[in-house]
Amino acid sequence: MKRVLFMLLATSLVFLYGCDDKSDSADKKTGVPAAVEKPTAAEFHAFKAYHHAVYMVTTAKQAGGTNKLLHTTELPTEGTDPVVTPALDHLYTKAIIDLTNGPVVVELPEVEKDRYFSIHITDQEHYTIYDEIHPVGKYAFVRKGKNMEAPTGSTVIESPGDYPHLFIRTQVKNHEDLAKVYPIQQKIKLTGASKELVIENPVRFTIETHDVYPQNKEFLTTAVDFSEADYEKVSNYIGANAPRFAANANIGKFGPIDSEEPGSNDPDNRAAAIVGHLGFPLHHAYYAPYFTNCKDEILTGDNKEVFTFPYEPEGVELFWSVTRYSAITRNTIPGKNDLFNAYNTKPDANRNITVTFSVDDPKDGTYWMPVNAGEPYYFVVRYYKPDVDHLPPKPCN
Repeated sequence: MKRVLFMLLATSLVFLYGCDDKSDSADKKTGVPAAVEKPTAAEFHAFKAYHHAVYMVTTAKQAGGTNKLLHTTELPTEGTDPVVTPALDHLYTKAIIDLTNGPVVVELPEVEKDRYFSIHITDQEHYTIYDEIHPVGKYAFVRKGKNMEAPTGSTVIESPGDYPHLFIRTQVKNHEDLAKVYPIQQKIKLTGASKELVIENPVRFTIETHDVYPQNKEFLTTAVDFSEADYEKVSNYIGANAPRFAANANIGKFGPIDSEEPGSNDPDNRAAAIVGHLGFPLHHAYYAPYFTNCKDEILTGDNKEVFTFPYEPEGVELFWSVTRYSAITRNTIPGKNDLFNAYNTKPDANRNITVTFSVDDPKDGTYWMPVNAGEPYYFVVRYYKPDVDHLPPKPCN
């Protein structure tokens, strides 16, 4: 099942070049390409549960079992990271929390306010159940309905399932800043009984170990034998419809169930989030993906592209970043710079920065983002703690 985690990588070119809403073969009302059958709501929900269960097995194995912290210690700049479109401004701390033997306690250190630090908890249906910026102190995970006793003074996180996912992000401002992050990671403590996680039937496992939301229960029950072939079918649909999903960025894809974000309860929008599996709810960050230039032409290394970004963007309380990825691998490009942010750039006289995407260094005073000749690429602008009503427009010159 491990290879399922990498299956979406194979859809990268389909993601960029797949049928769009203007295709003659597309349904005029839905925009769905006629050649790609739309999965059912049950298949969309099973797709999420299946992917998340396989991810949990892989992560627990990497960590040495459940209730074990898994720290990343290097930024994913060499194009081999298992995460699709990885962020380049954080180190991660993850764990598969296991509540089958009682409550689990996570202790978090106090982190300086000028460094982004957050906790993000998702359940087994891939909904956010808790998130906080600059958490500090003890956090006790308890299983809903099991009357577990949490330590006095701890922040209690009630989980609807046995296996909530812990995700901690610690900001890295630049490469020299890495050394300051390691001590923060080392101060994070997790207390709980550990074991190997084995899942033979992902959807059945989710139903048996997680309180499925009432509005989703019938869907998962009817798709209990969702298979790897079914997973690939839904992946193909999402790949073919990627331009439509990308237009919504991360809106409605990662928050709680019944979130106020548009599209939050749309099964296909939620399933599309699996492309970036561990993304943030909108109030934490807004991810703006760019696959085309200002003429709506696919970004490719054959052309020189120039974009201007505000150095202090309106509506962004914390920080921003611009990261570029290969559209072939959906990952960073080895040996080349992949990131610009406020920590490795300086504003011009108009308080902007200008970035040139090209094969060769333009040597014209703009910031150079290298790309590979003949290869498609894309970039993502991330705005942390955004006011989405006042974000900058597309950075066209």
